[in-house]
Amino acid sequence: MNIIQDFIPVGRRNRPGRVNPMRYISIHETGNTNRGAGARNHAGYLKNDAANIPVSWHYTVDDREIYQHLPESEDAFHAGDGAGAGNRQSIGIEICVNSDGDFARAIDRAAALVADICRRRTIPVENIRQHHDWSGKNCPQNIRAGRPVTWAGFLGMVRAYMGVNPTAHTPAPVSAAPYLVRVKGGTRVRSGASMNHAVVMTIERDGVFTIVEELNGFGRLKSGAGWLNLADTQRR
Repeated sequence: MNIIQDFIPVGRRNRPGRVNPMRYISIHETGNTNRGAGARNHAGYLKNDAANIPVSWHYTVDDREIYQHLPESEDAFHAGDGAGAGNRQSIGIEICVNSDGDFARAIDRAAALVADICRRRTIPVENIRQHHDWSGKNCPQNIRAGRPVTWAGFLGMVRAYMGVNPTAHTPAPVSAAPYLVRVKGGTRVRSGASMNHAVVMTIERDGVFTIVEELNGFGRLKSGAGWLNLADTQRR
């Protein structure tokens, strides 16, 4: 995983420098839909406009890049809970929502990053929290609304990247050599390999995805987000 380290300078107000015990991971969305408001843009914001105000977090993820702004072992100002566990004991991750980016791809990259941190820091999936959990703010707003993935779906993606079964239902799939399918926006992703399983997300835009297993005419996404009805896809 390629992570660009662009740390806030030591001594800035938004780099408090206290020890972070790293017990939790907090998930945010930037809320900035402006074109170009990706990870690099937010790195510049933290080092310039936000340098003298208590605003900071550890990582920003977009559909192409991941920027790290602080060492994980330092605390930050991102959870809105003052000296609570959100600010003082968690690693803050912002997911970009810029209108010229692929939000679903950014979510997938964020899930991979979270899984990596969980493995390295022995943080259980149960300790992955929403910004909302700390301060009541409606954040991550889109994920909380199930656009394009529910919170349960996001945690399933993290578990999949960690090698843990992402759903309670465990089918007996037929392993398939990974292959690509083209999927249209509006296609539903389900928690299991049948129409009786819950919809965990809806793909917002046309795109290409990787299938790694097949069962009952459904294909499991490599990301771990869930299963696609293969009748709704076009194999490449």
